[in-house]
Amino acid sequence: MDYDGIILKLNQLSNQVDNLRLADNDSDGSPMDSDGEELSSSISEWRINLQKSWQNFMDNFITIRRRDDTAVPLLAPNQDIYLRENIRSRLLVAAQAVPRHQEETYRQALENVSTWVRAYYDTDDATTKAFLDEVDQLSQQNISMDLPETLQSQAMLEKLMQTRVRNLLAQPAAGTTEAKPAPAPAPQADAPAAAPQGE
Repeated sequence: MDYDGIILKLNQLSNQVDNLRLADNDSDGSPMDSDGEELSSSISEWRINLQKSWQNFMDNFITIRRRDDTAVPLLAPNQDIYLRENIRSRLLVAAQAVPRHQEETYRQALENVSTWVRAYYDTDDATTKAFLDEVDQLSQQNISMDLPETLQSQAMLEKLMQTRVRNLLAQPAAGTTEAKPAPAPAPQADAPAAAPQGE
């Protein structure tokens, strides 16, 4: 498993968060102040222009539109910054979970990222689609490490220790037979003192 590659992909996604486009709630795409009728530029027709403007205002003062799909939640401009930073922080949590092999933390962080991007960003945009595809691919990666529950070396060490204990018990005890003390070494004869030279 390429854990470093997964971490690099998560860091790349974190750098791409600023490229995501927020979802628009205006479904028809027409400007809100568009007038159905053009006003004349003549000053003498001010009453007609006023009447047209008033009628247009009253016609659109309260507008009821039928929506079949769920409305995308609106964000204030400063909340967009916080949302992007929250997405980055969840990607960082996922990246930190990889070397620790924390599978649940990794999956939960990527699930949060996917949910937030789908809720607040334009999922029809190509950049957002690519971002979500990458998040979905990363969430399918298995980062857990399969470790054995018992080590093979444990049985070998136990066998070695039993063998050594048996060998120690099988040796004759050193304290049961007393050896006679060895005779003391003979004192060496004193060497004659060196005579002073050349006085």
